[in-house]
Amino acid sequence: MRITANNLLGNMSLIRSLNGHERKNMHMESYNKDSFIHSSLSVFQTYGRTQIRSSKCSDEVLDKINFKLDDILRQKRGREHSFIVNGKEYMHKDLPRIDSSKCMNIKAVNNKIVLNNGHYYNYKDRKGKEHIFACVNDRIEQPYSDQFAGRQDKNTYQIAKFWNMLSRDGTYMSLYYSKAEQQSLLNDAGISEGFFSVQIGSKKQEYFYSNGNAGVAVRKFEYDAVYDMFAKRGSALFNEYDIGSVFMIGGKEYILNEDRKFDIPYGEDIFDVQFPKRVQ
Repeated sequence: MRITANNLLGNMSLIRSLNGHERKNMHMESYNKDSFIHSSLSVFQTYGRTQIRSSKCSDEVLDKINFKLDDILRQKRGREHSFIVNGKEYMHKDLPRIDSSKCMNIKAVNNKIVLNNGHYYNYKDRKGKEHIFACVNDRIEQPYSDQFAGRQDKNTYQIAKFWNMLSRDGTYMSLYYSKAEQQSLLNDAGISEGFFSVQIGSKKQEYFYSNGNAGVAVRKFEYDAVYDMFAKRGSALFNEYDIGSVFMIGGKEYILNEDRKFDIPYGEDIFDVQFPKRVQ
């Protein structure tokens, strides 16, 4: 049974409602078929066999495909191998690449990453390969025009997923990216150790960039809870150590005081800790 454009719109809404783990499973299953998003988006309502001559795609039309795809589908302007925009047909296979001159770099300002809907972004990896993204619906993805044209790239998908996860909840980043990979992506984007934030559209999350054993990107509210234990509230954990014991925290020495707390500045890497010998 052939799926109509209206069915497809429902499926797209469903995909957006899934949580990150479910979306990840759907994407990876598509990768295994070497079709990824292209295969799930390219089944449209069937039209007659009469073809309109393929038109050269302008920047305006390309932007509509990448940022207003829902509108095109609602208007039933999606064919199996093409789009109809402003009365002209544009074949999927002929859709051009996004010119990098139209893209902004994924780069932090004051340790903040802010990516806005309706814009293109690029990232050059350490091998010199350039990855192009479109920001739409509070996510960055490889542009639809590239996906429909068959230019899906697994590495581009992985980079996009990294930033999309951080804009929502990076708790499980270590399940998908090694410590070195996370540090590389953050460093290349100009994020330095300490507090940072990632915002994509309306989705924003704040973190602490740590070299400790709690992960590279620790959510700020988790940092605050641990800092409160070290500097304000104290913990039964420190009862096992002599007053005056020296702890290495963030590469610096801090002494356990009589209240079994630490005079430690806010913003120190409290997850990078070397404990002294315990009380015998």
